[in-house]
Amino acid sequence: MKKMMIMATVGVAGMFTLSGCGQSVPERFLATEDECTTLEKKLIQTNQFIEKVSSMNPAHVDEMMLAVPKTEITTATSKSKILKDAYKRKARLETDIQSAGCAKAE
Repeated sequence: MKKMMIMATVGVAGMFTLSGCGQSVPERFLATEDECTTLEKKLIQTNQFIEKVSSMNPAHVDEMMLAVPKTEITTATSKSKILKDAYKRKARLETDIQSAGCAKAE
């Protein structure tokens, strides 16, 4: 009977050790001011890109993307795909800014 109690106690203690119970909760990541500034600049650039592409007709958008093929926002050449990629990037940047604890750029 004593052996079973000892085995049960050791087993329960082992489960708590391996499960991670009782460990401290990690602190929420807070970005530095430079990281926040970088994220906000990327968001501003993305917004400007969206405005520029939205105001152009599709033929000019195709020409622009062929002339400047390397952008961080998209590699597509059709206006609808470009805008779709740009809005996805904008949403991702806004989420990153919020999760990093930065003040939202207006």
